[in-house]
Amino acid sequence: MAGIIVQELADAVGGVLFGSGDILITGAASVNDAGPGDIVLAENEKYLAAARSSQATAVVVPEASSCDGKVVIQVENPRQAFSTILGLLASQLGVPSPGIDPSCRIGERVKYGQSISIGYGCYIGDDVTIGDGTIIHPLVYIGDGVRIGDNTVIHPNVTVYPGCEIGARVVIHAGTVIGSDGFGYIPVGSKQCKVPQIGNVTIEDDVEIGSNTSIDRAKTGTTRIGSGTKIDNLVHIAHNVKIGSGCLIVAQVGVAGSSEIGNCVTMAGQSGAKDHVHIDDGVVVAARAGVIGNLTKGVYSGFPARPHKEAMRAQAAYLRLPEMMKEIDNLKKQIEELNRRIADFGGDESGVESR
Repeated sequence: MAGIIVQELADAVGGVLFGSGDILITGAASVNDAGPGDIVLAENEKYLAAARSSQATAVVVPEASSCDGKVVIQVENPRQAFSTILGLLASQLGVPSPGIDPSCRIGERVKYGQSISIGYGCYIGDDVTIGDGTIIHPLVYIGDGVRIGDNTVIHPNVTVYPGCEIGARVVIHAGTVIGSDGFGYIPVGSKQCKVPQIGNVTIEDDVEIGSNTSIDRAKTGTTRIGSGTKIDNLVHIAHNVKIGSGCLIVAQVGVAGSSEIGNCVTMAGQSGAKDHVHIDDGVVVAARAGVIGNLTKGVYSGFPARPHKEAMRAQAAYLRLPEMMKEIDNLKKQIEELNRRIADFGGDESGVESR
């Protein structure tokens, strides 16, 4: 059974080990679901108590904490350490052996790095470069002239159109399309005439892209995803968009053509940006917000997107509309009654007595 011994895990996270370092860890779980061979996270006393009574083999705990009857790894930051351990365990799942499956179609002048893996039924075009340690899972299409860096993982049914560039340590999940045509048309009479899209897409190092995401090639030039950016499932990035480094682009986000997104920007689920907008570094766009103009630093929400506090005040006012309409109706009735009484006393509607 595949696994990693506890000592190796402790060394990887810089932790202090208490107990046998030779025990094999085969999985990770929550304290409520753990079984023999699992390692769990117990970051406070509540979870430590649950870990003690669980079947877990090993526990990641804060410094100076203990868990009787278990192998313990003490660390300064338990959550971060446990995340690292999850990554180490995940790296052993479904990793194919190096080599090229004989079912693949391999083009001419392809340059391979060392220890690469290309799975069943892949299409690799002409003049493709594949870096060291890269894994291409079954049924992937790689077009002519594509460049892929070291230790990148491309999951099944991904399509990478010709001329695109993918950096090192990139992960692209199943069903994603890199480099399809941008949505560019010119109206001519009653018809829409296509504008050829002859640019490319560049994915920089350490990017992760979720499943069924589409990133369009540029009309001319490059659609660029900056280093370390993480893109969720079901996202659409249009042609000539520039996204900086360290961004988080969450599920069902859409970014229209030629928009520029700075570094460390978060776009939460179902938010979107119109074409040609600029979003500054560090901006947070809340879920379902609609960006229709440039954004400076801060948190934005609502449609159109506005500073979050302002949007919350507007939302609060909107929720009070039924109550406010009733108040207005009551005020109208009171004014009508007041005018009727004034008229009965012989005055005009301004309250001035008639002569």
